[in-house]
Amino acid sequence: MKRFTAIIIGAALILMLAGCAPAGESGGTVEVDSIAAPIVSGYYSSQIPSTQNSSVISSAEQSGQAASAASSKKSDNTVNGPTYIKGILIVNKTYGLPASYAPGVDDTARAWLKKMFAAAENDGLDLYIASGYRSYQRQSELYNKYVSIDGKAAADRYSARPGHSEHQTGLAFDINDPSDSFIGTPESKWLAAHCYEYGFIIRYQQNKESITGFKYEPWHVRYVGVELAKTLQESGQCLEEYLGVTSKYAE
Repeated sequence: MKRFTAIIIGAALILMLAGCAPAGESGGTVEVDSIAAPIVSGYYSSQIPSTQNSSVISSAEQSGQAASAASSKKSDNTVNGPTYIKGILIVNKTYGLPASYAPGVDDTARAWLKKMFAAAENDGLDLYIASGYRSYQRQSELYNKYVSIDGKAAADRYSARPGHSEHQTGLAFDINDPSDSFIGTPESKWLAAHCYEYGFIIRYQQNKESITGFKYEPWHVRYVGVELAKTLQESGQCLEEYLGVTSKYAE
């Protein structure tokens, strides 16, 4: 009788074990690394809390994103999402943003911009925002307007096509006068000499249009963080050179 009971118990245990599946299968729980939405409201997934700083993301966040940068656009040129390379959000003629990407102005960039303006004021200069965040739709309106006035080839030198404007990131600002009249002014010289101290770079440098894809714009600053801004200031590199990327439209 005891032997029969042992056999029954053993069979029951076997049936119970057979019904169990390893974690991750048949309803098992699988833990995966989560990628926090990039700062500035929208960056990496497609939207980011405006209280974060999206100009730079951690190595954990970029692993899997930088690796798939080449596939950030479909063959039909539809942009799937933002591209980060070396942890830096890159937007130019090669790398674009989807129309749904609408983060607004980055809080960190805005805070540093205020500090920079205060420093310029202490030096007797008045700096202010002429143009900040722009939505995909607003950029489309501006670009089409410029094309109607100057033609596509000329407009492409100074205005980004919709989805390819840094203004859509919430990290870029045009300071004071966004025209050639700003070149050589005391404000432009101060900006070029000091903006890096506050995490900004002159995005489209002089004599680098063939690399950045845009004409010299001493009024256009982009927030990248103090550390990187200092590195770029000291090296003289533009963002494309630092990241080793191109800036050319597909067509």
